[in-house]
Amino acid sequence: MTMFLIFSAVLVLMFIGVTTAVTMGFASIATFLFAGGDISRLFLVPQRMFAQVSGITLMSIPFFLLMGNLMSVGGISKSLFGFGRVCLGHRWGGLSNAAIAASIVMAAMSGSAAACAAGIGMIAISEMTRAGYSRSFSCATIAAGGALGPIIPPSITLILYAGLTQTSVNALFEAGAVPGLLLGFAFMAWSSFVSYKNNYAKEAPSPYSARWQAFKEAFFALLTPVIVIGGMFAGFFTATEAAAIASLYVMLLGFFVTKTLKVKDLPRIFWETVEQTAKVMFIIATAGFFQFVLLYTRIPQETIAFITTNFSSVTPVLLLIIALLVLMGCFMEGTAILLISVPIFVPLAKSFGYDVIQLGIVMCISLAVGVLTPPVGLNLYVMASITGEKVLEIAKDCTGYVLIMIAMAIAVAFIPELSLTLSTLF
Repeated sequence: MTMFLIFSAVLVLMFIGVTTAVTMGFASIATFLFAGGDISRLFLVPQRMFAQVSGITLMSIPFFLLMGNLMSVGGISKSLFGFGRVCLGHRWGGLSNAAIAASIVMAAMSGSAAACAAGIGMIAISEMTRAGYSRSFSCATIAAGGALGPIIPPSITLILYAGLTQTSVNALFEAGAVPGLLLGFAFMAWSSFVSYKNNYAKEAPSPYSARWQAFKEAFFALLTPVIVIGGMFAGFFTATEAAAIASLYVMLLGFFVTKTLKVKDLPRIFWETVEQTAKVMFIIATAGFFQFVLLYTRIPQETIAFITTNFSSVTPVLLLIIALLVLMGCFMEGTAILLISVPIFVPLAKSFGYDVIQLGIVMCISLAVGVLTPPVGLNLYVMASITGEKVLEIAKDCTGYVLIMIAMAIAVAFIPELSLTLSTLF
């Protein structure tokens, strides 16, 4: 009953426009008092909030946000899409494949779904529609490419999961690499199939001289994920250090290579990063007290006891987790869902002996589906704001990509080699 009241309160407050952080904070305090908590112990609210955001793992978030903001004006997405276009444009769905390939590289830089979609969308949409692709399919493809941002390392979602579960960030990044790349390739295959079916135009093959020139233009941008991911996997620096180094590198690219970044742009970029960081950290902070309330009301323990009594294997539990996350993603923002669900799902999976790293990737993919599903799908609104296309039209063309992501979440849930092989090797 208490859990039902919590989720009802959260949904109602979000539907009437209350921000995620305030919603979680209000619901936590109300639940604590409703469950018989002493009002004099509300001093725990600021204490738990501070403790939740004081971990060193979360220090990487502002740097990754800064890197994404720097990329949006640094001309990097243009060079990446141009390189993908000359290499893949002659195939069925060549431009859509180029957009997805550029999104994969962008995802390996920013870790954000919206940053990937916005960065590639502003460049690729006009090119794809000019080549004969329908505008809604072009938007859907780029929105799906952006959905790779929270999956392919460095992922802000995985950083949050690591902070909540006290798990190694590097281990999660290593586990997310293969599923993220497989999803990208599956998206390419689907977009090629749709392009063939609808007879979208192919471009003439580009000469190797043009490919070499495009590669030279994109070379320094392509080095960014090598610096970030390669440096972490090789043990040269932590996720936080990688984010700081990559932010500086992207800034230097904007100043001296692409020459599209100006000193006058920096105050605005820094301020946007501060605002975004404050929003994310406020949500994480309120989640600290929310987790305390869940433990106080014994909701995770009761949930585990109920499910372990009624289910003898982990299979239906995993399917239930995926279904709940996908459904909740239709109505709530992914960060809020993660912060609400981790205190319940992680102990539940542990009770069946399920690997926490593997569960993190399953949850990450399932949550990423939410950026493509209305009414809350973030990437749908990003693309609609860029192009003026109707959200429901974009969502309709996202159906194939959504089904692929759900299938991948299920595959990762039951085939541990997909996520744990690379992590084990490193």
